[in-house]
Amino acid sequence: MEYKDIRENLEEMMNDNYKDFIKALVSIEKGVTDEKALEEVYVLFMIKDTTGLLNDDFDYMIDDMKEQGKIVENTNELEEKDDLINLVGNIAGKVENLERENANGEKFKVSNFSIVSKDDDGNKVYTNCSAYGDKIKDIENLKQGDFIKIFGQVKTSIDNNGKEHKNVRILFYKLLKAKEQMKGQEKKKESVLGEIKKYQTEDKGKPKEKKETSKEAER
Repeated sequence: MEYKDIRENLEEMMNDNYKDFIKALVSIEKGVTDEKALEEVYVLFMIKDTTGLLNDDFDYMIDDMKEQGKIVENTNELEEKDDLINLVGNIAGKVENLERENANGEKFKVSNFSIVSKDDDGNKVYTNCSAYGDKIKDIENLKQGDFIKIFGQVKTSIDNNGKEHKNVRILFYKLLKAKEQMKGQEKKKESVLGEIKKYQTEDKGKPKEKKETSKEAER
């Protein structure tokens, strides 16, 4: 089937039942199968008439519903997806905390940052990450250099120039070591090494005591 045929079919379906047409598109594009949730997405879509069919607002709507428990994901299915990833590395640069607005005009926060890790060959790899809703509760306070572990979903997009961009949407994160802790450990390590070196230097400078054995002891 070619472009013109597909377009004609889509237009026919849209004109026949616009509501279910929108719900079906969102379901296919975003993987949501809960009909009640799709019904609410459609209502929100109609309220905000400036929202396009391929707009990022669908992501925000669905994220809000997940936070409210209206969409419950199957954990087993989630673990089987190829686009899930575990990352361990240091935060590169500043954590950017932004404020967005959903279809209801309600404001919510988004935290963006990059993680630098190493691949199998030891080369540095930078990965862009984002956190939404209650996931940013602690993330927004992270600092450059903090060592963390994250579990998230890889989202791939292509810009107008055909360049591919990847972003990891954080589902879980754990702070392994704060930058301040690492600095403290380095100072402690340097201090211990300094004391050992100082002791070795002083020990070398001391004259060796000769053991005198008394004649009585020999008897």
